[in-house]
Amino acid sequence: MSLHQLRVALGVSALAIGCGSHPPPSEPASPPVARGDPIPRTGGPRCQAVADRMAVVIGEHAPDQPDGDVHERAMFELRCETDQWSDEARSCLATITADAEADGCLQLLTRDQRQLLDVDRARLGAERGARAPE
Repeated sequence: MSLHQLRVALGVSALAIGCGSHPPPSEPASPPVARGDPIPRTGGPRCQAVADRMAVVIGEHAPDQPDGDVHERAMFELRCETDQWSDEARSCLATITADAEADGCLQLLTRDQRQLLDVDRARLGAERGARAPE
């Protein structure tokens, strides 16, 4: 085969490849689907679970009350429900094991929520002091 024949054959092959049939028209590409967080968000624990944990760990109670003082538990639950503590704060407070952890978790409450909790805790402490036998 001569050089001229080789060039012609190569040109015809390129022309045949480049001029092939057009692919069938495809449907327009749909916009990409926005993907959410692969870990679903769940709500925090109920206020009762939070109050139970707080009463045991940070609540003031007598040694014969290993589950915490019933009045403190009720106060924690009331504040949680009334003030609508966030899922994040409830999740944190329901897992505390020490006062230091509780201090960190309480920072997840708003300033107003912390103030209301402090007022109620002080009021409960004052009532407890007034009832204490002399």
